[in-house]
Amino acid sequence: MRETIDRWRARWDALSPDRRGEVTDVALAASILVYTLPPAFLEPAQAGIDVPMGWSVASAIAVSASMMVRRGWGWPPLILGMVCFFFTGQGMPVSIAAYSMTAHRTVRWWQAVAAVLTVVYAIGDFVQPHVEPNAVVSAVRAVMLVYVAAVLGTWVRGYRDLIQTLKEDASLREENAAARERRRIAAELHDTVTHAVTVMVLKAGMIQEDTDQEDNPALARDIEDQGVRALTELRELLTVLRAEDLPESAQGIDAIPRLVADSNTTGQRVDLDFEVDGVRLSRSVEHAAYRVVQEGLNNARKHAPRAAVTVTGRISGDELVIVVHNAAGPPRGRVFGESGYGLAGLRERVMLVGGTLQAGAAAGGFTLTARIPVAPTVPEPS
Repeated sequence: MRETIDRWRARWDALSPDRRGEVTDVALAASILVYTLPPAFLEPAQAGIDVPMGWSVASAIAVSASMMVRRGWGWPPLILGMVCFFFTGQGMPVSIAAYSMTAHRTVRWWQAVAAVLTVVYAIGDFVQPHVEPNAVVSAVRAVMLVYVAAVLGTWVRGYRDLIQTLKEDASLREENAAARERRRIAAELHDTVTHAVTVMVLKAGMIQEDTDQEDNPALARDIEDQGVRALTELRELLTVLRAEDLPESAQGIDAIPRLVADSNTTGQRVDLDFEVDGVRLSRSVEHAAYRVVQEGLNNARKHAPRAAVTVTGRISGDELVIVVHNAAGPPRGRVFGESGYGLAGLRERVMLVGGTLQAGAAAGGFTLTARIPVAPTVPEPS
């Protein structure tokens, strides 16, 4: 028995919502028919209005069929249910019709409609010949079977709306989380690949242009080292699935001198003055600082090649202030494609640790200024 129930439940769960509604309506129509048809044949005296048996049977069949359209049209079940009530004395179809009109929003001004139906039902119940007339009992019965049924439909409708809203909110949150994750990965890929590939391209160009063969092996080794580091960072990045995690290869302020050295080997003149001794910084703050310097140097290489660059870092109050300034350089020779993720992704990265980023022309060049709280305002990544 248990296996049979589970099998039927699995079949029901496999149906689409529309198909479930159709099956429910068919079952309801069959139930109403079974409920109203026997009294139409066997107990015609219970009817509030003395009509031929054929009319009673027809009203029972008609109200049963109207259950098939109750989700889209509320008036046919209401009217036919009331007719069936007067012709057969069976009020259950009226209750279901009143519930359906509110549960499925098929009738406007449902309060007025439910009130009118309640009064009509009370009159029909009062004039039934097989019971002793009692106005109070008829009124209570009408309110319970009609108006309360309509109110119950509003509760069910509110519950469905709440569930739908929660589903939409959950779906929206999932989409937003996925979008944030895509932006994060795009920013990580941009920061990792742009720096490494830019340095490799510039050094490869120096090998082609340099007639002195003695420096070429060292430049080739530097290109190989840059490629290996980039591949390592990419591999670890793609294995990190949680947005709050940092890969093991995430660099900190200790790696900033290497960034400066790489830039100097490409012909860029970079002066580093980064002093944060005595202050303990979290991994997320250090990594954000590293990315600020990295992006600043990348921008300088792309937009002001061979121009003088200064990189400074100081603790000011409870903030780490990083300034990357490059002077105006000569016209660019080799033009690197624009990704669109540079400053925008960097600003988002700095904001994630509670900091701010400013970028713009200043002092005859371009200045990138980041202010990062020493204690991040977000939980530390695991």
